[in-house]
Amino acid sequence: MATVGVLCARGRVEEKALMAALADAGIVSALFPPADEPLPVGPLPVAPGGRPFPVPQIVVDRHPDRQVARAVLTTCRALHVPALSAGIAATGDRLDVASALAAHGLPRPVTALCTSEEAALAAVTALELPSTLLPLDLKARAIAMWDTDTAEAVLEHRAVLGGSVSSLGLIQAGAPAPHELATVIVVDSAATALDIAAGVSVPDGALRLAEEAARVLRAELIAIEIAFAATEPVVWDVRPVPEFRHAMPIRDITVARAIASAVEQRLAATVLGQASDQHPDWSPLVHQGTHRDLVISA
Repeated sequence: MATVGVLCARGRVEEKALMAALADAGIVSALFPPADEPLPVGPLPVAPGGRPFPVPQIVVDRHPDRQVARAVLTTCRALHVPALSAGIAATGDRLDVASALAAHGLPRPVTALCTSEEAALAAVTALELPSTLLPLDLKARAIAMWDTDTAEAVLEHRAVLGGSVSSLGLIQAGAPAPHELATVIVVDSAATALDIAAGVSVPDGALRLAEEAARVLRAELIAIEIAFAATEPVVWDVRPVPEFRHAMPIRDITVARAIASAVEQRLAATVLGQASDQHPDWSPLVHQGTHRDLVISA
């Protein structure tokens, strides 16, 4: 089995760029689509039928369906497969993310959790317009509501469509325009690339806030959406699977190469860890901060 398994539904531009960067670093990788065959459940990598399951050393999660990704990441953890992940955003929802950021005091818009159409309308009234509805599913797009008629129509439509699941959501104060938002891709706690509207300059404070948000979420690979129209930048939203084909590198390194470098470091740390297990006298050589529990979740 390849050293790195790229968990995805299919190989897109980003996955191909990542695999090319891994190849340039001398690391073997392969697409790892979970729909191809059943996965083992339990600590032993044995697939149904008794044959050994080909377990990669590291899994890079690029799967757009977060329910599928969460299930596969759980299986990987049971098999002790290391992972570079979006942390809380890899397996949680927008409420988990917002709660973690708020608990650590990071600047965010005023936000309310709503469990019904009536509660959401009350939140819109309290927070004033414009406001934004963020469904709990991180894959679902945010919906800006600029006036009362729009808010009522959106919330009623969701309530009629899907019952309690569609009624659940966050109402955030404000509705930033595209030129007031920056998507910062953070790899290993470093702001690596930006996805912004043409001609927009991003303040350094927005980059530092994105890095701090990634640390709070325990994310090694994530996109943090920062709104910076107000007096200070705020964390607006996050994306557990960053699309980086059009992202502009902040330094002289692409997102794909930054991910490949992170994988390379972890593979080297794994080798050192195995050596120290066999030779206890080598243990001081192993970096104390090494993540031994790693799956790459974009």
